[in-house]
Amino acid sequence: MTVQTLRLRSASTLLASYFVFGVYWGVWVVVFADYLADRGLSEGQAGLLLAALSVSSIVTMTLLAPRLQRLGVARTVPLGHLSMGLGAALLGALPDRWVIFGFVVLGVGNGLLDVFVNVGGQMVETRERRPVLQFVHGSYNVGGIAGALSAGIALAVGAPFRVPLGVATAAFGVAAVWCALSPWLRAQPAPTATETRVSLAVFARSPALVVPALVVLSAFAVEGSMDIWSVIYVRQELAATAMTGAAAFALFSLSMAIGRLFAGRLLFRIGYRRTIRISGIGSLASGVVAALAPNAAVAGIAFLFLGLFIASAAPAAFGLVSETDEDPALAIAGMTTVGYSGFVVGPPIMGWLAQSAGLRATMLVIGLTSVGVFAGGILGRTRPEPR
Repeated sequence: MTVQTLRLRSASTLLASYFVFGVYWGVWVVVFADYLADRGLSEGQAGLLLAALSVSSIVTMTLLAPRLQRLGVARTVPLGHLSMGLGAALLGALPDRWVIFGFVVLGVGNGLLDVFVNVGGQMVETRERRPVLQFVHGSYNVGGIAGALSAGIALAVGAPFRVPLGVATAAFGVAAVWCALSPWLRAQPAPTATETRVSLAVFARSPALVVPALVVLSAFAVEGSMDIWSVIYVRQELAATAMTGAAAFALFSLSMAIGRLFAGRLLFRIGYRRTIRISGIGSLASGVVAALAPNAAVAGIAFLFLGLFIASAAPAAFGLVSETDEDPALAIAGMTTVGYSGFVVGPPIMGWLAQSAGLRATMLVIGLTSVGVFAGGILGRTRPEPR
């Protein structure tokens, strides 16, 4: 058995975890407009609910993840899937006045999966000295394509939006069982560190992590905003059908997946920071074109290039953890926490912009957020980059 085969087998559970994760959010972005209409929610109200999701994710990453790291990824990854599945079920089952609790539970699962799947990928990457995280993140985008297109087809044939959403929710239960029984996850040792302070303490000990954390913040803000607002922008602002919106988002996710696979060849050759700079410039240009698009076709092409460029930013930023002596679980938890802080401010602002200034203003802000990625690529340096 080759080294490549061993690496792929060891990471297969992580790839599957992020694939299921992506399927759910791919379905969600397509049915989001239908969910708002069914609940009678405005874009501004939706923004506040999404902010509640983000706050619970940040609390989970800041306070809970550092304490759970000693359990090992064999327990924390399945726990993340179970929490996501429960939260997704509550979104459909709870009455309107209680639905915020579904977003909060969903946020807990979101935080657990984002931290500990990245921790598992970083373990493999550090041990093998081969790119892994970008493949893991790419599997999320492949899942997004599958989820978005499936939801678009379901809506096109007249199925209620709850059908694809229910299937995506059930997938979390299957993923939780698979991960709990995974021989590779069970073989991974828990971190030896017994540190239980909040994850943000890593920035006091390792200031070099601040700059890559800001890159993650900007990249997550762009990608997360696209996961919520891109299809509703195409459907409402550009008067496209749900299937057209799904196809536009699928182009974005496809290019994200391709970009991350291509980034695998770049990160260990041209260096993490050079990759981040290229990502920032391309994302900014593509985001502006998407915001100014006259029709869905131009927007779809802009989405494609936006995904291609923004794809490598977060994996490259996470890879910079290897330049420090910080515990990977705490470092990634802290960086991801900072990244998700963009979602705390982002959803209410995007919702307010969509409601008061229009969805084009929302898309323009999403594009301009890429400036933070480029800035992170030119700031800070702890040691010479390997060639």
